Amino acid sequence: MTETAATPSSGLQNEADSARIVFVTGGSGFLGRRLIPALLSKGYRVKAMARSDGSAALVGQLGAAAVRCDLADSAALTTVLQGCDLVVHAAGRFREGGGYAEYVRDNVTGTQNMLIAAKAAGVRRFTYVGAAGCLVGGKPVQDADESWPLQEPTFSPYFRTKTIADHAVRAANSPGFATCVVRPGLIWGGEGDVFTESIAEATRAGKMVFIDRGRHRIVTSHVDNTVQGILLALEKGADGEAYFVFDDGTVQTRDFLTRLLRVRGLQTPDRSIPVGMAWIIASLMEAAWKVLRRSGTPPVNRELVKLNGGPFVVSDRKARIALGYVPLISRDSAIETMARSAAAS
Repeated sequence: MTETAATPSSGLQNEADSARIVFVTGGSGFLGRRLIPALLSKGYRVKAMARSDGSAALVGQLGAAAVRCDLADSAALTTVLQGCDLVVHAAGRFREGGGYAEYVRDNVTGTQNMLIAAKAAGVRRFTYVGAAGCLVGGKPVQDADESWPLQEPTFSPYFRTKTIADHAVRAANSPGFATCVVRPGLIWGGEGDVFTESIAEATRAGKMVFIDRGRHRIVTSHVDNTVQGILLALEKGADGEAYFVFDDGTVQTRDFLTRLLRVRGLQTPDRSIPVGMAWIIASLMEAAWKVLRRSGTPPVNRELVKLNGGPFVVSDRKARIALGYVPLISRDSAIETMARSAAAS
């Protein structure tokens, strides 16, 4: 286990008070690459977990001190967390494939190890990046809020393990160790927009298809608005609480994707299938993926069908009142910025 400090670029003092040191997991990911500069701009010093040389180099370039360690080693984590007062835990397994055991290892056991190590090291506040999608699996998600129960759907190892981790984080709250959860929706926008690139790739390959013509309304979370929610929760989050954070208003799925594809110079496909048929196709594709031992997740799976086959409308009123959360950028402004950037490139 080694620690490599990045070249100082934030103008912060080298001997800052420990209460200003934040340990970040997932710092080299799409969200983390926006989070680290935002933390530095707020005056925090940042240490970031790096599980590879590439990750270490990336977080170092962002201005963080890269710390080589792994979520599987709680003893090592306790050592590297010494002197840190705050943690933002954003790492985990998303859609890399693998069986349920791999999702448990990365999303549940990894989070539990972080909680144990953080508390042992004297960390004061622990903020976990959860997922609003953990609401899917029961009744249609319409006018939901934090009072709704999170689901543990057997068809989605991702949402199932994110729910278990979410519960674990909030249950770990105790005197001197404040925990909270930030739950964004569909994260998009900004440089390296993984979501927009994925739908663009599917469209170019002729694999893009809507469910129920994309008529349902959803909430979204621009990456910079998600970061804003994390920063506020880190500073003001109440003990053991959870907060949804979204862009302003809702949007129809088809309209939203059409605008994103237009930025990439692509036309929205007209193909659509009913949600019932999509569920059957997804079930068959998942079975075939398992038999053929394919890596990753199939392009059509039951998790995506559940997310896109009905409304996904959730309120973030609690974050706006309790944290003072206000989105930094509107959906329209963000798409206009993307269009200008695409035109200039």
